[in-house]
Amino acid sequence: MFKFDKEKLEEQASRIVQKSGELMESGKIRYNIAHLEREINTFKSELGHTLYKAYKDGSSAETELKVLCGKIDEKYQEIEKLQQQLDALKNKD
Repeated sequence: MFKFDKEKLEEQASRIVQKSGELMESGKIRYNIAHLEREINTFKSELGHTLYKAYKDGSSAETELKVLCGKIDEKYQEIEKLQQQLDALKNKD
């Protein structure tokens, strides 16, 4: 006959809740990384447009290019932090 073990059942339920929370957090981090990558692509596109416009105008766009490169670097740093969080979640298991 089947016997209920309330403690084991509660323990399993607790593990499931914890695991689903970790999966949800992991999904949020991955979403944020994807969003930052899209922002980087936008800045890179701006970088190309700015450089080409400066070339066509025969002017220097050094300041604007440095600003855009700085923004790109910031986004890569944010991605690195998020990746570390993601790695920490993976190593929790």
